[in-house]
Formats: sequence, structure tokens, C-alpha cells
Amino acid sequence: MKLPMFRKVLREPLLHFLAIGAGLFFLFGFMNGPAVDRPNRIIVTPGQVELLAENFSRTWMRPPSDKEMQGLIQGYLRDEVFYRKAVALGLDQGDNLIKRRLRQKLEFILEDVSALVDPTDEELTLFLQERAENYRQQPQLSFRQIFLSYDRRDDVLADAEDVLAQLRSGDNPEQLGDPTMLAAEFERTSQTDIERRFGDQFSRRIVGLPQGVWSGPVPSGFGVHLVLVRERVDARLPELGEIKEAVKRDWLVERRKALQDATFRELLKGYEVVVEPPAAPDHAASVAISAALPEAAAR
Repeated sequence: MKLPMFRKVLREPLLHFLAIGAGLFFLFGFMNGPAVDRPNRIIVTPGQVELLAENFSRTWMRPPSDKEMQGLIQGYLRDEVFYRKAVALGLDQGDNLIKRRLRQKLEFILEDVSALVDPTDEELTLFLQERAENYRQQPQLSFRQIFLSYDRRDDVLADAEDVLAQLRSGDNPEQLGDPTMLAAEFERTSQTDIERRFGDQFSRRIVGLPQGVWSGPVPSGFGVHLVLVRERVDARLPELGEIKEAVKRDWLVERRKALQDATFRELLKGYEVVVEPPAAPDHAASVAISAALPEAAAR
């Protein structure tokens, strides 16, 4: 194998996953299960004893006494004996709750594996570029508004024209308008936030207002507003350094899902799957059965 190709293979996350996963499965078995060389023999390993003590200490904020340690080991043996007997009797079969719990335990191990794969800046940059719309910042506006209430005025639109003329002639905006719980000044506010505060009609109108002059009236669900747009910040895609933690978090979530799917497909190759259709299958049922199975597993 040529060196560049070998390096590419070593960089393949799924290869890392399989190697690390094998080690974690081994470690998980060592720490959480007894060594079994005969079905009727239970060996409580030093690792298991340490884990029992650690769990006790984490709960009670102190190490267990000798008597408490004996009780922990006896409790573990009780769990193990009853578990083995239940499995021998087939009590684990057909129990969806047990199936889901075991699936969750396996998925937790896979999550630990995926967390060990640390992405490079190049990988995160590519991830960001491929999903640019998820991270693109909306246009932002800095503006001041003066509110005129429908309830306080007989002809709010005529009053708005008068107030607008006063503002443009240099009158103090502090002395104009009606009382409101809305803030007068907004700094670098996204259109989504503007819509949340003032409503859709206001947010769509304010985007098109000229900058640096008083404009309006702009209606909202509260009344009408006279608006001075001070600054516009165009929509943009941030650099990786600005949002690296968010991108990395999303990368890990997507990689975890990809590794779980790859593991499922790989494990499924070891099984022959037969889905028996209903006695009188309809078209929808047939489509659902076909769609539920990976192509390699369908029989």
C-alpha cells in the first residue's frame, strides 16, 4: 500500500472506531462482568470490587466499611445469580424493556467511542461549509423607535405624520411618543428577534427602511412606530474560530449517529433477517417492510 493511501486509511474515523471500540468492549466486560470459565462459577474480579467501592463512595462521599463492602459483594452476587437463572429460564426473551435497556448500554459505549475521535480544524471547516445555512447569522439592525398608541389617539396615522415632521426638524425624541413597555433602543437585533417583539408586519417593513433618517409610520400589533435605523449588519457565515465549540458539538452528534448506523449495518451482516408479511399484505405494508431493512439484510 502506498504511503499516502496508508495515511488516508489511518485517518478514517470508522477504522479508529472499530479499534477503540474493540478495546472498550473488552474493558467494559472486564469492569462490569465476572470472569466465567464454567456456567456455574462466579468470579468477582478486583476490577468489579473497585467499581462497587467507587460507586458507594460517589454516593455516600466516603469509602465503605468492611461490613458494607461485604454487603456490596453479596448484593452483586445476588444480582448475578438471579440474572443467570432468569436468562437460563428464558425470561429475557420477548421483553421489550430488557431489549431497550441492553441496546441503550451498547449505544452508551458507542457514544464513548465517538467522543474519543477529536476532529481537526480542517474537518470542522469542511463540516461548517457543507452546512453553512445552519450557521449563517441573520441580518442585524440597530434602531430606535417611538411608539404611538391606537388607544390614546383618535387619528394615530395623522399624529404619526406630525411627529415624524418634528423628528426630522430636530425635535428631541425623548419628548415625543406614548408610554410603552417596549425598549426605545435596540442594538444589533436579528430579524427573528424583531419579529418576536413587534410582529411579522413590523419586521418585514423595517428591513427596507433607509439608514440614518427617521421613517414611518411602521405598524405593529401594539400601534404604530417611527423608526430611526442606525446600523445594518449583513447576513454572514462566521469564521470557524467564532463558533468552533458549536460546530464541534454538532460534528460529534452527527459522527456518533454515523458510527451507530455503521455498527448496526456491520453487525446485521451476521444475521439472516426474515420479515414475514401479514396474511393479506397491502401495498403500504410491502413498501414499509422493504424500506425497514438494509438492502444487504433483506431476504
